[in-house]
Amino acid sequence: MQVRVANPQFNRPGVWAFEQPQYFDYEGEEVKLKWTSPNQLALSTGNPEWPVRIIARNHIVAIDNVAFTQQVSAANTKVVKGSKGETYVVTGNTCTCPGFTFRKTCKHL
Repeated sequence: MQVRVANPQFNRPGVWAFEQPQYFDYEGEEVKLKWTSPNQLALSTGNPEWPVRIIARNHIVAIDNVAFTQQVSAANTKVVKGSKGETYVVTGNTCTCPGFTFRKTCKHL
C-alpha cells in the first residue's frame, strides 16, 4: 500500500533552515499492533532496524492514490475541559489531551 502523508511542518517559514516538503510518501503493508490507537496506522518499512512506521490517520491525504478522509461522527465527539482550563476533544475512545497522547489513557474518557 502507498500512503501519502501531509507534513505538519510544511509552510512554517522561519522555523526550519531548509524547505520542508508538503507531503511524505511511504510504502509498505498495514501491520496490526495491539498498542496503536484507532487514530493511527502502523505501516511496515522493510527495514529490520526500524520495522514499523506509525502514522497519525488525520495526516493521511491518500492511500494508493485514492483520497482519504477520516470519518468522525459528531454524535461520538464531545469537547471537555481539563483540570487547568484547557479544552480537549474526546472522540470515541481517544482524547487530544497530553495524557492520552503519551499514556493512551486519560480521565476524560
